Amino acid sequence: MIFISKGMDDAEELSEYLHPIWREVFDPLMSPGEAEYKFNSWYDPEGIRNMFSEGYEIGYIFEDDTRVGLYSYNIQDDGRFHISKLYLEKAYRGKGLGRRALEMMFDIARDSGCTEAYLEVYHSNTRAFEMYLKAGMTDYTRYREKAGNGYYRDGYTMVKHL
Repeated sequence: MIFISKGMDDAEELSEYLHPIWREVFDPLMSPGEAEYKFNSWYDPEGIRNMFSEGYEIGYIFEDDTRVGLYSYNIQDDGRFHISKLYLEKAYRGKGLGRRALEMMFDIARDSGCTEAYLEVYHSNTRAFEMYLKAGMTDYTRYREKAGNGYYRDGYTMVKHL
């Protein structure tokens, strides 16, 4: 497995790639229209460009020369490692690839001097939540905050001490 980092000029391509994966994952978990609203608020090309400008690394996950997903992370000013995205195409879920990608990000965090990695997971995304628990992200807290248009960011912040 390898990560291939992309750049600011790839924002439209990254957004287009992520859109069907996002909808497939979140449409069944959210109210009608919510997944599309949140995607357009956070992960449209402008949202991706904003992430790059804030120092996030964003790119593709490859397994045996096949693109299988998308990742994003950032080393925060306080030295913590923020895992922003870890999405796999449907055909590659349940094969241990997500866990391997997560472990690779933990290694990057350690090599960068971080002692803690964290991420946010949607409260109804039990499949991802369980995978993160198995990967050692056992320190978690629930949050709920307004996301706009009457919707909320509702999930867990999960932490792994490295």
